[in-house]
Amino acid sequence: MNICLNMADPMFVNAPCYKNNIKGWLSDIELKWLYLTAKEMESIVEIGSWKGRSTDALLSGCKGTVWAVDHFMGNEGLRDGVCHEAMEKDVSKIFIANVGHYNNLKLLKMDSLEAAELFGDNSIDMVFIDAGHIYNEIKNDILAWLPKTKKVFCGHDYRIRSDVKKAVDELLGKIYLVPSIWIKLI
Repeated sequence: MNICLNMADPMFVNAPCYKNNIKGWLSDIELKWLYLTAKEMESIVEIGSWKGRSTDALLSGCKGTVWAVDHFMGNEGLRDGVCHEAMEKDVSKIFIANVGHYNNLKLLKMDSLEAAELFGDNSIDMVFIDAGHIYNEIKNDILAWLPKTKKVFCGHDYRIRSDVKKAVDELLGKIYLVPSIWIKLI
């Protein structure tokens, strides 16, 4: 497994940039890391896909299946703020318009914990979590999805959301960071 954990690594620096124009919160550096890491995977589950910004990077890199898990209702604590759009529009239609053309996409329009029951332990190469950002949501996602993961367990917003940092630190110990993506190698 050839996973880049240092942004100064020539493997990362010399790799072509990866960008897309889908609205979302991941930086171009984070998208590049997801794309490069996905190239090393045969199966990926993304928890929280929203409009597909990170999903596009994962689908572009991974030649195998990428399962996108999202109920498209937004985060409970953010529905009045950045996720208010879920109350006005069908975000899943925007998601499909952005990434529905990929043949390796499998959409699971459901809650993360419900979706976790569909996968066996050690059955997925990589899991990327960027769904609920409240402590108990993150904690439950980690507990549900870590056993399913064979190679790379990661998620977003470590440096941005204190609840994410708290849950990750308590449950995972030593991690790597790529701006605000936390990474645990299995």
